[in-house]
Amino acid sequence: MERNRLNSKMDNHILTTHFNLQGIKEYPNAYHDIDWLNYRLNLFTNYTIPSLNNQTDLDFHLVMFCNSNTPEIFKTKLLKLEEENNYLHLIWDQTHFTGLGGDIPTFYKNIKETYLKYRKNNSEEVICSKIGTDDLIDARYNQVIKQIAENNPIASIATGLYWDININKFIYSVFPTGPFVMVKSNLSNFKGELREYSHHELISKAGGVPIQTDEPLWIQLIHGDNVWNSLEKMPGTLIDNPDDNYLKTNFGYNKI
Repeated sequence: MERNRLNSKMDNHILTTHFNLQGIKEYPNAYHDIDWLNYRLNLFTNYTIPSLNNQTDLDFHLVMFCNSNTPEIFKTKLLKLEEENNYLHLIWDQTHFTGLGGDIPTFYKNIKETYLKYRKNNSEEVICSKIGTDDLIDARYNQVIKQIAENNPIASIATGLYWDININKFIYSVFPTGPFVMVKSNLSNFKGELREYSHHELISKAGGVPIQTDEPLWIQLIHGDNVWNSLEKMPGTLIDNPDDNYLKTNFGYNKI
């Protein structure tokens, strides 16, 4: 089924991600390890980017933090992706991974300045959410996030899939405290995605609302190089594999 494209003209949704920052103990040399960079860039190019290009509402921004010490061959490839996809904005940042306890004010400052440079709207309100460079989002994700933000300043998108691409198995999951969170704030008091909290805490401590949808709105890949995820650890139920047309229509994925 073809999905109609929208022209919302309201590009106040910022997705944020990081590619190869330092500070993740499981991969201390990821920022310059050629094999790791090549593998992760292929995941981003073949899975995440197609799902972003498949959005029904293409008015959004993706701010991606990259290590300034990235080898030149990968800098060139990343810059080419930025040139080809006008929603992608790279920040070459030498600071470490901005998780709990990281340099959160600088992180927010970089996101806000980048957004102000490229935005097409004049709204004071801004929506911020997270995505991994090995995640896929449903074609309606940006559209739904904007709708949810109308009545919910903090929310998690609970319904999604885990896909182990090595054994081609899927788990259907409703994960109220999962990582697909969104936060609405004002530019005068920009809160990013509330990095002061882990995604597990956004519901219990920050007053967030879990949103369950009729269909999965995200896919997290399990691929053997995940920092934390593995299929046996994921909450949910093993399901029959979606067909190729579903993955293409809903998530922009073309079978490799």
